[in-house]
Amino acid sequence: MKLLEDVSSAVTHRPPPRRTKLTLGVAAVFLLVAAVVGIVLVASSGGSDDTAADSDPRPSGTLADWATGVTDACTTVAAEQPIMAQGPEVRLDVANLPAVEAGTRALVGAVHDVPLPAEEAEQTQANAVVVTGDQAAQAWTALTGSTAETTPEQVTQAAELTAGFVAGLTQLGVNCTPIG
Repeated sequence: MKLLEDVSSAVTHRPPPRRTKLTLGVAAVFLLVAAVVGIVLVASSGGSDDTAADSDPRPSGTLADWATGVTDACTTVAAEQPIMAQGPEVRLDVANLPAVEAGTRALVGAVHDVPLPAEEAEQTQANAVVVTGDQAAQAWTALTGSTAETTPEQVTQAAELTAGFVAGLTQLGVNCTPIG
């Protein structure tokens, strides 16, 4: 019995051994792998820093090809945004501001989706009309986004910009008759 008395019955807990070096090593490897993956992802993107304005399709085709694509866009927008097919006088009614703004933005966006002509002179002609469309869309957005009361002069100016945009499209061979 003497042997059992010499053995202590209390269990003493020892703190676990510290693994500082192992933890730091794992963290360093993780950060190194993350850095390498990040570099590979940036390099594979081609270093492209395109913005939303640069997302227009690349120029291709002729002015006639562009006009055909924009004609399709006019037809589609007229079907999806019926206010645009009701004629220019409807755009002068202040009650229609949100609908006209949405329709103008849809038309301008659809025109942006059509690739500009590849030839530089034709591209310049088409781009001038596209800029007018951007101005029209901005004018309508300013009217709908303003808390101030909209004046008839402001509505007339925005409507004239939209009419000028459609007229410019027509001059370049676009059949935009569904949108008056």
